[in-house]
Amino acid sequence: MRVIIILLTSFAMTLSAQDAYHTSLLVELRDNYGLEGGIFLLPDNEEEVLERTTTYGNISVVDISQPSQTFSQSKGITVLSEGNNPWDAGYGIGIINTVSADDLVLVTFWAKQNSSSSQVFVYAEDAIDYEKEFYFPISFTPDWTQYFVAFNANESYNVNRLNIGFHLATQSQNIEIAGMSAINYRDLYQITDLPSSFSPFDYEGRALDAPWRSLADTRIEQIRKSDLKITVVDNSGMPVSDATVKVEMQQHDFGFGSALVTCRFPGNNCYDATYVDKVINIDGKGHGFNECVNENALKWRAWEQEWLGTPDETVGAFRWLHDQGITMRGHNLLWPGSDYLPSDINDNISDIDYLRTRIDERIEEMIAHPELSTIVRDWDILNEITTNRTLEFAFNSDPTLDNGRKLYNEIYTKVREMDPTLELYINDYMAISSGSANLVARYKSFLDELRDDGVPFDGIGFQAHIGSVPNSIPQVEQIFNDFYQRYGKRMKITEYDMNPAVDELIQADYMRDILTLTFSHPGMDAFIIWGFWDGNHWKNNAPIFYEDWTLKPSGEVFIQKVYEEWWTDDTLLSDTNGIAELRPFKGKHTITVTKGGATTSVDIDLLQEQEIEIVLDGTSSTTDIDNGSFGISPNPSDSGSFQIDYPDIYDNISIKIYDANSKLIQSQDSIISGQLIQSELSAGVYLIKIKTDQTEVVKRLIVNK
Repeated sequence: MRVIIILLTSFAMTLSAQDAYHTSLLVELRDNYGLEGGIFLLPDNEEEVLERTTTYGNISVVDISQPSQTFSQSKGITVLSEGNNPWDAGYGIGIINTVSADDLVLVTFWAKQNSSSSQVFVYAEDAIDYEKEFYFPISFTPDWTQYFVAFNANESYNVNRLNIGFHLATQSQNIEIAGMSAINYRDLYQITDLPSSFSPFDYEGRALDAPWRSLADTRIEQIRKSDLKITVVDNSGMPVSDATVKVEMQQHDFGFGSALVTCRFPGNNCYDATYVDKVINIDGKGHGFNECVNENALKWRAWEQEWLGTPDETVGAFRWLHDQGITMRGHNLLWPGSDYLPSDINDNISDIDYLRTRIDERIEEMIAHPELSTIVRDWDILNEITTNRTLEFAFNSDPTLDNGRKLYNEIYTKVREMDPTLELYINDYMAISSGSANLVARYKSFLDELRDDGVPFDGIGFQAHIGSVPNSIPQVEQIFNDFYQRYGKRMKITEYDMNPAVDELIQADYMRDILTLTFSHPGMDAFIIWGFWDGNHWKNNAPIFYEDWTLKPSGEVFIQKVYEEWWTDDTLLSDTNGIAELRPFKGKHTITVTKGGATTSVDIDLLQEQEIEIVLDGTSSTTDIDNGSFGISPNPSDSGSFQIDYPDIYDNISIKIYDANSKLIQSQDSIISGQLIQSELSAGVYLIKIKTDQTEVVKRLIVNK
């Protein structure tokens, strides 16, 4: 017995002793990168690492000797079938030493593919709640390649609480992995001192002279602005020169906004006055978001189970936001995964009649809601159908459907019949956030089905939860172009934020670039961030404000772009013909005209090329062209209708009717003397500008009702 114990102890000591591979790895890191003093988080012995790794899913695994490599053995992994999700098959290992928050960790491994293609996700995640420290897609090459991943830990981890590994079920494939190691350098270095195959410090397209940038600026000038011609006239209709014309933007036509927590609005249980103020005054100058979305409150489970508030409180928040002039999106009508459905749906998942009844009730309740139906004109009807397939699989057993996804056809058709003018979107993270070519292909195949079946959806929402390695900007542009050309639908960025592992200055640069690219694309209508404040953000890394409400670098960029660079605030002088011309950004503007002591302000919504005439009240021409030849009767008018009488010496009579704010109300050509001019003018004072081939006259009309 004693001999056995001694032998086992000896064997364990041998197994745990640092082997040649790990010794050479430390030498490599010292000589090539100047790194010393780290602590291994995985065993420093290849054999023990391989013994401690675990696998799951539809895969087969073999040990392979590697006598000609710096490592001595590898795991050969064959993924036998694609899963519904990348994580349906995996290979990983837990740490054997602790990690403290902010510790600097370097993960390294070798890998190659033996199949014609490969794609896996490498990760470090909490073993309990699966929160990721990093999550990167990789396509291996046929040659052995060493990979490095560096990160500062967001949390502290005890032994086995942090797992490092790979999600493998993206496709059928054969790969080999070897030399897995992780070293904790604590606070000895900065993250930029460590090698990384996946850099959180740069991305393609970041350079200021990158070719995409000037093209985007040109498109912004072409598609986000419109010509505006302002003619200033006096009370007699004569041009006013040298009048000061100030054009001040009030709100973009393009949507810039955020996901919002509805309980934080007035009258609700977690009301926050600062939060509410920032929504409508994000830049401190009175400019705020113009298109927003609820974060959770309208989701099926949240609505019925009253997460953070009742439906009445949610509707109250929507009403308040709508009253501020903010367009509100609905998110989401149906999220068809088991984790996001009410519990009774999962309990009755085999009862098709029950499911269909509950879905119909959900549609009726939300789309026909007496208040939401007037406020919410844009819905994410379906959310993340590529990986959330519980209802799809359940309805595969419905004999009336070719396959379970045909349920979605029914849903879109029913919503369209209930409200033909509602904008119906489909929303997913596949195209930008997933990084999986197979999942993107699946998503497109689902969209193709909807399109080919004539399903009436209007738009595509791109979630953009950017990972630890920011996406290439040219790649994102290619995605926009691909989906726009393929489906011809309107598009929006619906959920933008970024992994906190990315350097803050890179986050700011990326905000600048993805915001510019999105604003410049002809198919895009909105850029919506997924929460704007760290105090209420699912990753504690909102793009705009820290928890103490100070601006982040990326928040400064957002404000500079949206409310300064892309914001019209121009002052001009009218020329000798009373004309001032400019090219503002599309949206709502206030035009204020002044000269001497006279001032007139007019609000316009500029969506396309527009001409506007503004009467500068209180000014007049030096020539009195109203010689009494023109008469208006009855004046006052009790109905709003009137007639114009004039001698037959005048030809081609036309009129324009302006209200007291100089807004054009009505115009009419080819007026005959004595003709009754039908109008629906409300009580007030109006200016009637009469124009002939010979002269122009301005008359006042009083309407009494």
